[in-house]
Amino acid sequence: MEDRELYAEYADEEEEEVTAEEGANRTFIILVSALGGLLAVAICAFVLWAFLIAPRMRTDLETQNQAILATNTALAATTEAEMAEALPTPTETVAPTDTPQPTRTRPPTAAPETPTATPEEAAVALTATLSSTATRWPTSTPGPASAESVPDTGIGTLGAGALAVGLLFLLIVVRRMRRAV
Repeated sequence: MEDRELYAEYADEEEEEVTAEEGANRTFIILVSALGGLLAVAICAFVLWAFLIAPRMRTDLETQNQAILATNTALAATTEAEMAEALPTPTETVAPTDTPQPTRTRPPTAAPETPTATPEEAAVALTATLSSTATRWPTSTPGPASAESVPDTGIGTLGAGALAVGLLFLLIVVRRMRRAV
């Protein structure tokens, strides 16, 4: 009798294990089928896009390019016509007969400064002086690109160091929190 009782207990345990394994397999099968369905929906959406939406986008882009080309052509034609009207017609010029020799001149002397009565008059005088002379404004030219130069990111050395220390601190805190749980 003891053998039968032992066998019954062993059979019950085996049935419980099979039931637990079937539950885990069922969950796996449900998840795999959900992912397969999601993949099928994504493939259908891509096919619809490729056959319906993409050709329409392509034709819209071509139409827009043709409109831009027509506008540019019209502008170029009017610009050429206006340029042809604006250019003077060539006329015969007489060659100069006697070219005068350059004469020496004295260098300019500094004019004594006269004090102005108000700041507004000074600003007007400065504006008149600046607008009467043509000047060239200096522009910066890019230097040669080299491997030694660091691009300007706006962070700087101190900021990069602070960012590195902050990330290191965050790493340590997160690892300690994971170990505590």
